[in-house]
Amino acid sequence: MTTDERPRRCAQAAPEPLLVPARLHDPPPQLRARVAAYAARVTAADGRSGQPFLENPHPGAATGVETTVWGLLALRLVGARAEVERVRPRTLAALRAAYNPQLGIYEPTASQTSGGPGAWRLHNDAVTRLGFQLLGAPARPFPRGLERLRAFPWAPADASQALARLDQTWADDPRSAAKAAFQYLWLYTRLAGIGRLDDLDDAARRVLAWLEARRDPATGFIGMGPGVALGWAMRGHRNLALNLLWPLGVQERGVERLVDAVLACQRPDGLFHDGGACANMDAVHLLAAYARRTTHRRAQARSAARRCAAAMFDRLASPDGGFFFTLHERAAAPSRARTTNGLAFALLTLAYWQALDPAARRGLSQALAAARGA
Repeated sequence: MTTDERPRRCAQAAPEPLLVPARLHDPPPQLRARVAAYAARVTAADGRSGQPFLENPHPGAATGVETTVWGLLALRLVGARAEVERVRPRTLAALRAAYNPQLGIYEPTASQTSGGPGAWRLHNDAVTRLGFQLLGAPARPFPRGLERLRAFPWAPADASQALARLDQTWADDPRSAAKAAFQYLWLYTRLAGIGRLDDLDDAARRVLAWLEARRDPATGFIGMGPGVALGWAMRGHRNLALNLLWPLGVQERGVERLVDAVLACQRPDGLFHDGGACANMDAVHLLAAYARRTTHRRAQARSAARRCAAAMFDRLASPDGGFFFTLHERAAAPSRARTTNGLAFALLTLAYWQALDPAARRGLSQALAAARGA
């Protein structure tokens, strides 16, 4: 059996992907009030880059369409409906302004340039579309037609060229090569109108087979290699494999090793990898997604998520009501902190914890209090 035949055989058994939850179950009133008050503090003055939210409440704070979506997501997760409606007009205007008619996607950062992996950020389109989804508003359809690959100067013209370039990149930097392969496959399948694993054409199957052949046998991560830290491989795997492959119907095999590898990324203080909001969200999301596939170490996974939630409030919570995106931002200049982004990711971590742990769904307030008192 060849590598590209394995995903096809498993396609029908793959569970629905666990992506962005609609909202928290039973969010504590004090948490909703905290988020609403924070959102009011970071609401930008009218006309500031057309965005409704800043990354923090201090002068000189950054803003952008991603910050807008994360601020909106934070409000939606805690059910702050009135605050969502207050920013709806400006949010819709900001999302619509992010559209790039030359590329046919939402691209607010002009990052679709030539260069090595990492010079482009295709996830901007997905983040902007999430903003429309959160508001229940229509976004422009994704463009169709593989001839549009030519509009993206970093995208190889065909599968053979793509694989040759990926082989060269992998030899230097496995993590970057994995990112490049996933993004190429993401763009290719959308331009081709492919939404299911069974509909992949030969070119897409060759890239998928290339990825599967580079799945690390010890951890199950794609992107692990010499010089790549386990935590970075875990985070890349969540951002790429979980979010981009699972919606196609790809089922990962041997998920027990993946659970083990994620749990190995937890630190003594309860946080994951480098301790930042993104790492914690990535890890708990993976644990919640794999718990839909296996009971392997489920009790440990729930305990790990509880410890992580408690540690976030103890170590990442900002006095202004947000959450620091990284641990070192606590000591950095206040205007540099990304507490809006950190807040959204901390709330997503709670939502993934709830997906993993029934006790957290029945009473988040009590579960958080118990976790922090443990």
